[in-house]
Amino acid sequence: MKKLLLIMLLTFTTFAIADEGRYTMVNKPEGSSSVWILDSEQGKVKYCSYSRHDFKIHCSKWKDLNDDED
Repeated sequence: MKKLLLIMLLTFTTFAIADEGRYTMVNKPEGSSSVWILDSEQGKVKYCSYSRHDFKIHCSKWKDLNDDED
């Protein structure tokens, strides 16, 4: 079910961009089930991936793009 949700998010990315323009999702190369999500209004980014082991979507916390920390 969650894999279907991830596929839908990737499929309808252009609709999300056309609606408000705040969030942009960029998927990784073929065969990957991960996306980067950019909040252009706040200047933050997060990484989400689908785990085939526990069938869940895992996302990192929002990271400020202006931080110099690694």
